[in-house]
Amino acid sequence: MHRLRAVRLLSKPELDRFLTRTIALLRWGTIAALLAITLAQPAAGRWRLPEWGVVVAFAGYNLLLDLLRSRLPGRRSFALAAVLDLPAVALVYLSSSQPGGPLFTLLVLAAAQTTAFMTLPGSLLYTGALAAITLLVEPTLPLWTGGLVETRALSARVVVLAVVGVGMAALTRRLQQEQSAARSMLGETIRLAEIDQVRTDFVASISHDLRTPLTAARAALVLLEASAGGGLAIAEQELLANGRRNVERLDLLIADLLPHNQLEAGTLRLDAVPLDLRAVVIEAMAAVHPLLRSREQVLELDLPDPLPTVGDEARLEQVFLNLLHNAHQHTPAGTRIVVSGRGTSAGIVVLVADDGPGIPSSEREAIFRRFHRLGEGGSGLGLAIARQIVERHGGRLSAESGPSAGAVFRVVLPMAATQESR
Repeated sequence: MHRLRAVRLLSKPELDRFLTRTIALLRWGTIAALLAITLAQPAAGRWRLPEWGVVVAFAGYNLLLDLLRSRLPGRRSFALAAVLDLPAVALVYLSSSQPGGPLFTLLVLAAAQTTAFMTLPGSLLYTGALAAITLLVEPTLPLWTGGLVETRALSARVVVLAVVGVGMAALTRRLQQEQSAARSMLGETIRLAEIDQVRTDFVASISHDLRTPLTAARAALVLLEASAGGGLAIAEQELLANGRRNVERLDLLIADLLPHNQLEAGTLRLDAVPLDLRAVVIEAMAAVHPLLRSREQVLELDLPDPLPTVGDEARLEQVFLNLLHNAHQHTPAGTRIVVSGRGTSAGIVVLVADDGPGIPSSEREAIFRRFHRLGEGGSGLGLAIARQIVERHGGRLSAESGPSAGAVFRVVLPMAATQESR
């Protein structure tokens, strides 16, 4: 199961507060920049008012506006600012010394900050009002001559207002839509995670609950076969043997469920101890021997030397159980399965080979994906679990074709000396 990262999405009021703080910084930053410009290049506008004085007066208006807005709920404060800004910026621009001068920036600012909180139709109306103010005020300003160049400049400024106002409104709507979509996706992800947790708990519980009766059934069958096997008819002996084989198959399937769950959840623990891998392989062979015998499959062992490594004995035994069970399932009756191993410079290498139909080259990686099955039978988990366990031990598990036919599974694990020296 994939763990969820903590995700923090803004609520609607939080988004409004974020936009309010951002626009307040933009507003006061613009006023500070305009004051610096008008002080550096002083000019007198209509009524011989210095432009820097007009900017200071506009700053005072903003202080009063911030005080009023602090006493009103979010949306009402936005409406108040929208209503008051229209006459305020109109009066400021009317006091300007020239068309399109520094004070025109305040009209652009009004378009950007106010339309961020409006619907798209409201933004169009507000931007239209600012454009109308520009068209009415600018031709009456000092230094306006009404020539072609100034008329084109006026048209360009109206277009700028429209682009800023409508663009800011569209950008804000997009941000709100993405927030809504992200909130919906987060809710769905949480729901799926809860379902996955229920599935994880169910598999863990059912694996444990099935093990107890299965162990009792296996013990009963073994006892019955040992005590009464000789006195049973041939058909009864075959029925008893078939029951024991099916119990062994069921045990292998159940054995895959819990490790798969733990690997998915990232909770699989390895109790690593020094061990001889030969003993692990022999234990796995003994467990699957009844299944192999039922199909007259021959199992050969070629492990002449000790294979020292450090690992979890139970988990590594499961690796070879799954590999041998896979060979049993995918090779015909009467075939041969060979387990061989050596210590090499690359580490311990153990091969599980069979002379069955082999594995197509296009499937040699796919078979290690969970629930991927090559042919009929099996849960599709055995090879995926085996590879992950081997990799948790710092090793590799791969599949290849044999020299003539069949499949070869190669397990490479670090030797004990190599791990201890790390």
